[in-house]
Amino acid sequence: MLSRNNFLLGQDARCEPARASVLRLACPGSLAVIVWGVVCVAALFCTATVHAQESSQKATLFFSDVVNYQNNGEFDLAAEEWKKFIQEFPSDPLAAKAQNYLAVCQLQLKKFADATTNFETVLKKYPNADFREEAMLNLASANYAWAQSGNPGKYAEAAKRFANLLNAFPQSDFADQATYFLAESQYMDGRQEEAIGTYGQLAKKYPQSQLAPDAIYAMGVTQEELKRYAEAEKTFDQFLARYSTNPLATEVMMRKGEALLQQEQYEAAEKLFQAAASKPGFELADHALYRLAFCALERDDLLLAGNTYAKIQLEFPKSNYTPEATMLAGRCYYRAGRLDDAARWLSAAGRQGGPFEIEAAHWLSRVYLQQGKASEAETLAQSTIPKARDSEFLVALKMDMADAVYEQPPRRKDAIGLYRRIVQDHAQSTEAPQALYNAAFTALELRDFALAASLSDEFAMKYPQDPSRLDAMYVGAEAKLQTDKLAEAEQAFQVLLSAGKDRPEAARWQLRLALTQYLQNKYADVEKTVRSVLSGLKDADLVAQANYLLGASAFQQQKYDTALAALQASVKASTKWAQADEARLMLARVMNQQGNVDQAIQTTQAIPASYPNSLILDQVYFRLGEFLFGAQRYSDAAAAYQQMLAASPDSSLAPHGWYGLGWAYLKMSDSAKADQAFSQLISKYPQHALIADAYTGRAIARRAAGKYPEAIADLDVVVAKSSDPAQKFEAEYLKGVSLVDSKQPGDAEKVFSSIHQQNPSFQSDDKVLYELAWAQRAQGKNDAAVATFQTLAKSHPDSPLAAEAMYHVGESMYAQQKYAEAEPWYASAASKAQTAEIGEKALYKQSWSQYQQDKTDAALKGFGQQISTYPNGPLASDAIFMQGECFYKDKQYDTALDSYGRVDPQRLSSDEMRSLLWLHAGQSASQQKLWGESRKWYDRLVQNVPDSPLIGEAYYELGWAAYNQQNMSEAARYFDQAAEASRGLAGARARFMLGEIYFQDKKYDEATGQFKRVVYGFGGENSLESVKPWQAKCAYEVGRCSEVQIRGAQGAKRQELLDDAKKFYGMVVERYPQSPEAKLAQGRLEALAKL
Repeated sequence: MLSRNNFLLGQDARCEPARASVLRLACPGSLAVIVWGVVCVAALFCTATVHAQESSQKATLFFSDVVNYQNNGEFDLAAEEWKKFIQEFPSDPLAAKAQNYLAVCQLQLKKFADATTNFETVLKKYPNADFREEAMLNLASANYAWAQSGNPGKYAEAAKRFANLLNAFPQSDFADQATYFLAESQYMDGRQEEAIGTYGQLAKKYPQSQLAPDAIYAMGVTQEELKRYAEAEKTFDQFLARYSTNPLATEVMMRKGEALLQQEQYEAAEKLFQAAASKPGFELADHALYRLAFCALERDDLLLAGNTYAKIQLEFPKSNYTPEATMLAGRCYYRAGRLDDAARWLSAAGRQGGPFEIEAAHWLSRVYLQQGKASEAETLAQSTIPKARDSEFLVALKMDMADAVYEQPPRRKDAIGLYRRIVQDHAQSTEAPQALYNAAFTALELRDFALAASLSDEFAMKYPQDPSRLDAMYVGAEAKLQTDKLAEAEQAFQVLLSAGKDRPEAARWQLRLALTQYLQNKYADVEKTVRSVLSGLKDADLVAQANYLLGASAFQQQKYDTALAALQASVKASTKWAQADEARLMLARVMNQQGNVDQAIQTTQAIPASYPNSLILDQVYFRLGEFLFGAQRYSDAAAAYQQMLAASPDSSLAPHGWYGLGWAYLKMSDSAKADQAFSQLISKYPQHALIADAYTGRAIARRAAGKYPEAIADLDVVVAKSSDPAQKFEAEYLKGVSLVDSKQPGDAEKVFSSIHQQNPSFQSDDKVLYELAWAQRAQGKNDAAVATFQTLAKSHPDSPLAAEAMYHVGESMYAQQKYAEAEPWYASAASKAQTAEIGEKALYKQSWSQYQQDKTDAALKGFGQQISTYPNGPLASDAIFMQGECFYKDKQYDTALDSYGRVDPQRLSSDEMRSLLWLHAGQSASQQKLWGESRKWYDRLVQNVPDSPLIGEAYYELGWAAYNQQNMSEAARYFDQAAEASRGLAGARARFMLGEIYFQDKKYDEATGQFKRVVYGFGGENSLESVKPWQAKCAYEVGRCSEVQIRGAQGAKRQELLDDAKKFYGMVVERYPQSPEAKLAQGRLEALAKL
């Protein structure tokens, strides 16, 4: 059975044991078994074939002797004789076997080059030899053995040869061996992935092979090497399931533990390491314990780890792991707080000498320091340092010695020197930062603040990334605080807390930072540092102060909920501390910011009674005025401002009081008193920061009073005095508005144009453009106004004024009948509208634009959107009516009539629209021959809007309905009324219909009279284009009236009638050549010519 019995283990780091890397070795001696087996088989075969082959007696005897040499292990002699045989009997039937056995002997003699050459000769020269399979196996084995002898380049050739054998003889008795050594060759050739596959192939195809366990084992080890620990784990599970009694089973169990360890499954790994270590006679039991201890250490089970490391020393004193395990046992006990056990094991590790003696001395020194044995620690460290010149623990031992000196209080100044010497001699050591910090801290303790600060700065420069930098920063910050370098101390504490907010010392550091900020009156910065202080404060006044600082800080950062809670806690904690009145006032300010204005006012009003001698009463009354102003209690606000000004006329808040008072009067619409208040501020504090604001306020007051020149003068002062560009532009804007108010649109236009050109990014630029456009309109500059509205819409699409600007642009386009251009402007206005008025109008006019373009489907949808969005809007009925108009335009008269029926006429925006509603509704009914219903609609128009421009058309439609109802008298009456009411198309049509009625009754003279009224009336030849077709019809009908009477007339009357007929037919042909009647008239003229 093959075995990976040289299981190597990696070394662990000094600080803590590390995971060992599993290395794999090949199996020595295995190929010899295969080759020797071939030799024996060959010998037996040889004996049998000597008598069967037709060889000479001399050759047969020679062959038999050499076989005996070979079978008795005399490979040198046999090799020489085989060469002779081949030379003497080159054509003998036994020559092929002789060549093969020569190669076998050379292989046994490790003459790999000769052996491979002869095996290759056999295979090439005797391709049909019955021992070809064995020869191929031995050629592959020779290459493998050659590679193992120190020629690794031959592994690739070996793999090739084993693969050739398997391809040529897949059912070979040696297939499992060939497969195994193919995998081994692949592995040794660096082709681990292929090797894993080949091992797996062997295990699957030849599960009964003696090599199957070795293959699974090797596959798992290879997977480990490739760090595919989960796969290795499964492979080792497969081995243990199949071969639990195999000699390798315990090692495989341990290897599975290693795979689990590498996956950080420490508890599961521990069980396997424990089981392996417990197997009697297991040669790697010490390693199993070593890895078991490592797992315990990873789980922070320090006591189990220490006990396990100790067990290695007790049970395997000769193990290579024993020296390190002894020291590690002491370290684990030290970390577990078992100081006596730690001292015992570390002492034992030191006594062992060797590579762990120095490290053991270091840890034993730490144990002595923990035990309060500073003198022993100093002695041990001092005596070990000379031995540690080349040790990685040299600096640690020097630190141990310095710490031991520090722990002896009278010698602490000496400790500073020792720490600094470490930094000087070992600046790059990992111990150097700690040494420098210890020196700085000791200096601080000894109140040598200058040295402490200097050492802290040195630390920051040399070790800016070291974990101890925070402790060193604290030392420096505290040293600066103690020497009144407050700004530097504050900065140092801020940096410290920013980097170490999670450190246990953070609360103390925050208190110190809060102190530096308080001493500088920088309350706005305190909030970040005070939060964790409260839990440690017991004194009521301190609790009140801390909460006040926290609340004030939160207020400045607009964290009003936090501020409210903190300030309420401050007021609750103490009402007697020095700044209790300020805490209440700040509480009121928070309430005001949260919208609890009434509470803010009540809290502020209570302060003067509770603290009549307060030094902040001017602030109290000023804030009260502000709160009352915010609550729109302007009269009370004015009273509070006046109280503040009366009680504290010299207060720094007095200018603010006058300013607030002026605005309170403005809000009360008392422009005269507002003017006076602002004037007080202007006269008393001409250099105050609020002076420009005061002039602005006074200008607003004067504008409200109609004092436009004075307002404009004040605004000019603002422009001159203010250093704020935005305020200057705002003043210019107000000046422009004042010019508009004073009916000076031309000057206003110049002002607004200047503002826009100078600063198009002005925050009120949209308002400027809006006012500019109206100023231009006021001067009749409609095109310029439209251009300005367009600029507003494009530059400020999200302005509240954008929608109206877009609407006005659309209106301009619509007025010019540019409906396609108007439509998108209305659409944009509708989408941007922030008021129902603009939104409804824009949707309505957008739909109208579509209607005018004959886009009736789009218009219907738009009117529908308007109705659903603004169902109660002033244009809702108009939109329903326009839906009917869309259907009417598309000749969908039934749907149109239904829409008209849903319109409330009283809500329509004009009589014109109501007239059109009733007219088109009636016409829609007429188109469906609903004559009775149509007359009802026309009657409503006639009765409700008798002066409508459509009245003539309504009478005509009434006549037409009566005509179709065969009520000729009513029809004639309505046609007559239509003719009287209309000088246009309706009147012409009505006269025509009257003529037709008379014609039907054969009242030709009356008919002729009506027809001639159309021909010669309505402007005659200068009539409307819509009338001309009816003039043609009437002229033709006059001719007809004359012609139909010719037959019954005699003499002059007949000639007169004939002449009239020709006259009017000729008129049709001459005046209206394109009319349908012209052709008919020409025909009649030709007929009359024959009479």
